[in-house]
Formats: sequence, C-alpha cells, structure tokens
Amino acid sequence: MITNKRSMCIIIYDFETSGLNPYVDDIIEIGAYCLEDNTSFSTLLIPLSKKGIIQKITDITGITNDLLKKEGKKPLNAYTEFFDYLQEKDEQYGPLTMIAHNGATFDDIFFRRMHKYLVDANIDVYKPFMESITYIDSLLVSRYVHPYRAKHSMDAMCGMYNIKNKSSHRAMGDVMALVDLWKQLLLQLKHKHNGVEVNNIRGLIYYE
Repeated sequence: MITNKRSMCIIIYDFETSGLNPYVDDIIEIGAYCLEDNTSFSTLLIPLSKKGIIQKITDITGITNDLLKKEGKKPLNAYTEFFDYLQEKDEQYGPLTMIAHNGATFDDIFFRRMHKYLVDANIDVYKPFMESITYIDSLLVSRYVHPYRAKHSMDAMCGMYNIKNKSSHRAMGDVMALVDLWKQLLLQLKHKHNGVEVNNIRGLIYYE
C-alpha cells in the first residue's frame, strides 16, 4: 500500500517529432525527468505513421531514419513504457504536474494524442492518473516572470541564465536544460509572489 502521497510530482518532459504540426506529425523521441527522485525516461521510437523523417528534422535533431530503424521502438511499446513510468511516479508521489517548454501548443497535444492511441488500442489502465494531471507551460511562465523580454524560446532563456544544453534538440538534452531553467523560473516566480510555493498560485501558471 502506498502511503503519505505528496501533493504534486513534477515531471519535466520533451518530445522530438517528425514535424511541427502536433495534430498530424509523429513523436520520434521521448525524454522525461522526475524531480522527486531524479529518475529519467528516454527512448527513440519509429514514427507512428511509418513515414520517414525529412532532412530538415535530421538537420535539427541529428536523428536519422537509419537511427530510428536501428534503435527506435515500436510506437505501442514506447508509449506503454512511458505511461508505465508516469503511472509509477503517480503511485509513488501523487498527481503529476507535467512541465514542457511550449507545451500548451506542442508537447501536451502530442501527449494527449499518445494517450488516445493507447485508449483506441484498448489500453485504458492509465485513465485515472491522466485525469489528475496538471500541465505547466514553462514558456508561459517565462513570459509571466520576464514580461519585457522579446524572446522566450529555450535557447533564449538558457542563454539568459547561462544554462548549457549539452544536446540541444534531443529530448533528454532539452529536458535537462529545462530542469535547470525551471529552477531559475521558480525562483523568479517565488520572488514575484513573496516566496509563495508554486502549487499555491495555480491560477497564474497552470492550465487544463
């Protein structure tokens, strides 16, 4: 029996994808990091549509079609493993808070599509924890705490805080950079609200 569940388990995550349309393109790499226990999840996966990725994506990410064929998991296997990881964290620490940079218009949409695919495949064991997830878009937080900055991209914000992304545009590289960026944004957020904890100001940075 799980006891003493915490009120919030923070998961920072990122997807590399076959394109920039979150409604039709495919996830090709998953990266996630749990702040509660410093564990991570990472995998390459074959595009769900089975279409090869274009050269522009390879130029940005360094991921090739040959790499996906060699090391990529089948989508159903990758999705299930990722959701098993998330469900375990939910059971250990409490409801998940999922943080992604530009998540509201990108990663979170892919994430919900991933869950729908599992449901359509008659795998619906993840519904309970999915219904309790809170989403935070760190880009929106950046705009909130730095309203006079013109750019809030990952590259721009990492540059502002001197955060080194050792593997930019790869899922775990971006995740670990966001781990450091989130710590800085959280300090700014607490300072802006006189030290109040982030989970007590939901209306400012959370969305459903």
